[in-house]
Amino acid sequence: MKSSNLLVTLTAALALHSASLLAQPAVYRDGEMRIPSGAVITNNRQAYYGDIVLSADSSGKLSLVSATRLPLVGVDSVEADAPQGQQSVTLTIKGYKSVPCVELQEAAVSRKESTFTVLLAESVLGPAESCIAVIDPFELSLPLDVSDLGFGTYLVEVNGVQTSFELTTILIP
Repeated sequence: MKSSNLLVTLTAALALHSASLLAQPAVYRDGEMRIPSGAVITNNRQAYYGDIVLSADSSGKLSLVSATRLPLVGVDSVEADAPQGQQSVTLTIKGYKSVPCVELQEAAVSRKESTFTVLLAESVLGPAESCIAVIDPFELSLPLDVSDLGFGTYLVEVNGVQTSFELTTILIP
């Protein structure tokens, strides 16, 4: 992937990440843009990154300096609850982290047409850290904003596991 395409995708992911109340904002200082996390979602590639650093040249164009690729968690099942007349759908995601000592990262959510793609990643252990080698199950509820969507069936894919939901009633504000 060209680095300019990666930058556009990371910038779009940044917008999703910044919408979270607990998210740390991206910071531009002294010619460097530091982004806590971002995702790359294309037709043939899905990846989650942390500690993204972009550097500006003399014309202001940003180039990728570094990023840490974070592992995606294992997902066993995804269920979508779409109550009639509501403006959100709640996903219930069940899966596992590779070890108990890592943390789930903020979900990266993207929608293209009638398909939502969600990436869930975990942090990585530092070079001097160790952890008992046992998988750590989790259950996560994730709301999807569907307030601007029309009637129809929508596909949701979370780390490769798919489900769908149907919108049959639209609320008019």
